[in-house]
Amino acid sequence: MLSGGMLARWISAFRSNPASMFISLLIEVPALLLALILHEISHGYVALWCGDGTAKMMGRLDLRPSHHLDPIGSLCMVLFGFGWAKPVPVNPRNFRHYVRDDFLVSIAGITMNFLLFLVSSFLMVLLVQTQNGFMTYVIRFFNVFASINLSLAVFNLIPFPPLDGYHIVNDILLKGRLQLNAQTFRICQIVFLVLCYTTNIVTNILGTVTGAVWKSVVTFYWNLLY
Repeated sequence: MLSGGMLARWISAFRSNPASMFISLLIEVPALLLALILHEISHGYVALWCGDGTAKMMGRLDLRPSHHLDPIGSLCMVLFGFGWAKPVPVNPRNFRHYVRDDFLVSIAGITMNFLLFLVSSFLMVLLVQTQNGFMTYVIRFFNVFASINLSLAVFNLIPFPPLDGYHIVNDILLKGRLQLNAQTFRICQIVFLVLCYTTNIVTNILGTVTGAVWKSVVTFYWNLLY
């Protein structure tokens, strides 16, 4: 979940300063692609570790954006500030321990995004006092990359199908007893998108959570380094 669609920021930047828009594209697009792709790849690698090689067999364990981007999800991300990548194919029947492995696979993407947030925000604070020339853009990249990864981690914690948070709650609280078919997942996805687009409930909650986490972590790094 991002704070506002990228398209709106790019249009605003183009109207005021076309060069600024171009720089924003060079920074935000790679940061978003990398965050989404690493999120999905982490699901696939953990699934492989748990005994399911479906993602590997289907070529989903590489960094090529064409293997991971969902056209509608990518468009929603640009226009509205929330979206999704193409889910990594997983066959739970191959898991060694269904509930445990389903939990591990589900939490993998969130864990990856949160770790990337911790690393990139640390580098941002570490380099912030060297803001001159090219380093300004490096720091800006880490800032954007940290923000995107934190937003994705918190967004995917929402316990609503088909987000990872649903699987986590189902595995921990319900012991995997709630099983939804593909059609039900698709309906839930549409309902959730409509809810996000027509109300500010999700945006406000996530904005509060991500803001609090960002402030706490960056303040901790600042006090640690300076």
